[in-house]
Amino acid sequence: MSLKIRQGDLVEVIAGNDKGHQGEVQSVIRKKDKKGRFDPNRVYVVVAGANFVTKHQRRSPTVRTQTGRIELEAPIHISNVALVGTNTEPTRAGFRYEGDDKVRFDRRTNEPLPTPSES
Repeated sequence: MSLKIRQGDLVEVIAGNDKGHQGEVQSVIRKKDKKGRFDPNRVYVVVAGANFVTKHQRRSPTVRTQTGRIELEAPIHISNVALVGTNTEPTRAGFRYEGDDKVRFDRRTNEPLPTPSES
């Protein structure tokens, strides 16, 4: 299964406390089921600047890490974010074949979407 949102894409949060926030996808987390296959219902993204949580980190005697209260971005379910298209509005992505190449395209404007490595 190929995901329609990738690392480096610009997305907008469409549900939750950070609704309306736009940010870049820092990572995509795909969890597996008991049989070791990727579960399509357990896909999460970490969006830069959205869904901040406070983690209390205790000092460890062996490893030097940051201690105290640490603010970091928590994962958001992929259904709660929407891909931002070429006209800075949330849109859906689709796939189509142009020749032998599989291309993502904006389903609102029907234009091809750039891959995150190009932008």
